Amino acid sequence: MTVALDVVPDHARPWSELAAPTHPCVVDTTHATGAAFGFTNIPMAVWIDENGVLVRPAEAASIERSPLRDMDVPEGLPENLTAMFRAVKEIPDDAEAYRAALLDWIDKGDKSAFALSPDEVVERSQPRSSDEARAAANFELGDHLRRLHGDDAAIPFWREAHRLHPLNLTYKRQAWTLVTTAPGATENDLMQGPNEVYESNLLDDVLGHGGFGAFIVRPEL
Repeated sequence: MTVALDVVPDHARPWSELAAPTHPCVVDTTHATGAAFGFTNIPMAVWIDENGVLVRPAEAASIERSPLRDMDVPEGLPENLTAMFRAVKEIPDDAEAYRAALLDWIDKGDKSAFALSPDEVVERSQPRSSDEARAAANFELGDHLRRLHGDDAAIPFWREAHRLHPLNLTYKRQAWTLVTTAPGATENDLMQGPNEVYESNLLDDVLGHGGFGAFIVRPEL
């Protein structure tokens, strides 16, 4: 099952239709799965067995190597695009090993070496600080007010969520998306670049934390 985290379903629908999935594919408009499982970026996954038991906590879940890794950075691009290309190339690549582990679990079930015991799941789960809990509350409150009064009502609460949990890209990218899809959005907006609404933006955040690796919960295989 795949889940898109987006408060506006129509933002995710075209991508789902393009992929033409043969499995359940839904849009989480309240980020409930993020709160429940600790998703902070994409793609992330949890493994849940046929009995509804969590056997691996939230972790990065790429199953194939991105073609961007092997592309030469085109010459003549705007500086921000060049920097983004280079940052993508430096993302840790666990796709082959993760895919093999997933297939092993599908084949062997609880006999798979990659299926964890309940105690191991708890041990590997990301701890949630009080700041992260307050960030979740601010994000939820901002979204509630957005639904009642419009996008602008969410801004102060989402700014606070970003401040409290700076490594949660799902909060940030959700906020930036509402800015970048507004009427009159520029090409820079579509790259989730600097904007007048939020102090943060994708490229500056990634570079400021030393690359995408800071935002990735890498699988322990």
